[in-house]
Amino acid sequence: MLLHSAFENILRNAVRHAPRGSEVTIAAAADDAAFYAISIADCGPGVPGAMLERIFEPFVRVDDARTAPKEGSGGGFGLGLAIARRAIVAHGGTIGAENRPGGGLVMTVRLPRNA
Repeated sequence: MLLHSAFENILRNAVRHAPRGSEVTIAAAADDAAFYAISIADCGPGVPGAMLERIFEPFVRVDDARTAPKEGSGGGFGLGLAIARRAIVAHGGTIGAENRPGGGLVMTVRLPRNA
């Protein structure tokens, strides 16, 4: 249930910040003998570099840098990614974010194969 909630939060953010008509890409692979790597990438404006680690802290929001929420999507309170990180770490994994060279953000989750 915790992992379901984590991925739901990550995907909801990607969809919320992706421009209409663009894609959110999900990829999964075994990155070595012990871990799976799952990446979720959007084509939105990305996140300022100084905020890439802080977005996983409770109540931290990236002002309007990732655009205003789409109509009906709600603004959120800055808890979704903090909840996601807590759930992923509880399963022995990690989560990180990086800006994509062509624009957008990619979240990468690494989970042990036995999670």
